[in-house]
Amino acid sequence: MLQSLDAIRFFTRGEPLNLRNVMQRVTLGVEQVAALLQASDYGCYGQIEKRQTRQFAQMCYLGTLEDPEPEIISKLLEYLITIAGEWESLGVVADLPEISPLFEGFRKAGFTIWARQKVYNLSTSEIKKNDGELKWRTWTPNDFSAMYALYKEVIPCVVQSIEPLPRSSMPGLVAYQLNGSLAAYADLVYGPKGIWVQLTASPEAPANGFAESLTQAIPDIYGRPLYISVRSYLPWVESSIEDSGYIHQESQVLLVKHLTLRRQLERSNVKKIFEQSGMEGSLPITNK
Repeated sequence: MLQSLDAIRFFTRGEPLNLRNVMQRVTLGVEQVAALLQASDYGCYGQIEKRQTRQFAQMCYLGTLEDPEPEIISKLLEYLITIAGEWESLGVVADLPEISPLFEGFRKAGFTIWARQKVYNLSTSEIKKNDGELKWRTWTPNDFSAMYALYKEVIPCVVQSIEPLPRSSMPGLVAYQLNGSLAAYADLVYGPKGIWVQLTASPEAPANGFAESLTQAIPDIYGRPLYISVRSYLPWVESSIEDSGYIHQESQVLLVKHLTLRRQLERSNVKKIFEQSGMEGSLPITNK
């Protein structure tokens, strides 16, 4: 079996070892290593990469020649994790289907779940016209301060090091409420197989026509399917997406292996934080 571990790449460019993906990895600014671990009559293989613009390395894929053996998989992962450390990565991330025979191997290698996500699909032939309250447009540098503020507001503190800030170098959309506050922004990743929409929205964003108006605003679709990711720490987005005609494609667990130890606070400092009531609030990462 062969499992993609990079959801964005899979939904925009297809299977890990097709020509599109292989050629995309041959580019400047990307560290990458592929490895094969052979143990008697059993083997597994995988690839990891790190882009200069990211602090975390990304597992690309993992394959096994037989049924997955957690002990062997964890040994391969530990080797690739060591490589990521040599790249000075803060950690390694991987995207797995919610039910995967590979999960136990990742657990043994020290990976934990930092969030869950649902991926929704919509064929562009099914896009509905809807005059919702929100009007989307392409973002500009003038929007970045408002986007950063929304990011700090709705992305939980414990995952802000993993979840990257909006990528100003990539295409994206913003929508403002009538009072002038930013309601939502969407990162767009284009590929030959589809378009990935990473949506971040305020809980105050109006639900009426929210997803439909976003879909209509996405430029240069050219008949490709759209995939919207809804993270578990943004539960208010889910109902609007489901009401808009998107079909639930897949549920995934998002895994991380941290490579840096967080400095522990002294007991006295912890006490002071609570006494001063200065802790920054955050939203739950997953829903049970």
